[in-house]
Amino acid sequence: MPPPRPSHPYLSQIEPYAPPDLEAAAGLASVRVDELIRLFANENLYGPSPSVGQALARFGQFHFHPDYGPLKEAVARYAGVPSDQLVLGNGADEMIDLLIRLFAEPGEAIVICPPTFSMYRFCAQVNRCQVLAAPRREALYLDPEAIERVVDQSDGLARLLFFASPGNPSGEAIPLSVVERLLALPLLVVVDEAYIEFGGESTVGLLPDHDNLVVLRTFSKWAGMAGLRLGYALLSAELARPLERIRPPYNVNAAAVLAALATLADREAVQANVGRIVEERERLREALGAINWLEPLPSQANFVLCRVQGRDARSITDALRRRGILVRHVCSSQIADEAAREYIRISVGRRRENAAVVEEMKQM
Repeated sequence: MPPPRPSHPYLSQIEPYAPPDLEAAAGLASVRVDELIRLFANENLYGPSPSVGQALARFGQFHFHPDYGPLKEAVARYAGVPSDQLVLGNGADEMIDLLIRLFAEPGEAIVICPPTFSMYRFCAQVNRCQVLAAPRREALYLDPEAIERVVDQSDGLARLLFFASPGNPSGEAIPLSVVERLLALPLLVVVDEAYIEFGGESTVGLLPDHDNLVVLRTFSKWAGMAGLRLGYALLSAELARPLERIRPPYNVNAAAVLAALATLADREAVQANVGRIVEERERLREALGAINWLEPLPSQANFVLCRVQGRDARSITDALRRRGILVRHVCSSQIADEAAREYIRISVGRRRENAAVVEEMKQM
């Protein structure tokens, strides 16, 4: 018999995430991989708390499945919710996937605001759902009126809305009044707070009054744990129960559990690094603003979005790559959005990485 063939209706449209080829980038710049200045993925270059490495080195029970009880209680205290309103995930990405599985049938739709985090679209298409796009305003800011129009025109197919606050790639903090306006729509509103520790007002306080709100969080950014994959969803207990039911058992590995507990026990040191990143963000934005062909926008996240004026943004990122500096060209390959092609996003590094990218841009 012939082998079975994929029957996925959106398979040809799915674009797997392709991280930069670090070996190729290092070769292009004639440097080692560890000498690259990586400011493209919003990672925390200060890394995790030193106590994370110590906890991992001491632990001798990796042959057992992890116990999530202590972690769930600790994260719930940190987030300010009861533990029955929290669901742990293998990164926030897993929560996005599970939420779409739980609340959207194949053929139904999610609403996104491109350019935005690629996993919203990816998970929707993998789960055989449509993706409806609401355009953004000037400076790539969220447009609630455009979102409302898209939902209204969806003929009831729109089931979930995804957006980030602080926004990605805009860096804007979405006002709570806007979030409450969007919560009046007849769908599940998922607010991605991956960058909330760097600025903005959390929507967690809206949970008691809005059963259609889900807040996503991660340890990747503020805690420097991107490589350990730990995220979580905050939502009503009524919605948390079915989400827990479809969560794979032992989806969070023991190393991530240990690292998160060590992080929460050493919050003073971790928050100090968050403070350094915020300070460097403002310093970087000021320095970039002195370059006459760049317009850095205000940011409440751990990156700075810049409009490139009078030059091609792609050529700027390519030129920096040749110098061993990786930043992100903001574009939307699947949706025609020429305005987005004028922007580059620069993650906030430590002072030496930030100084290097500014100096190279001045030389251009």
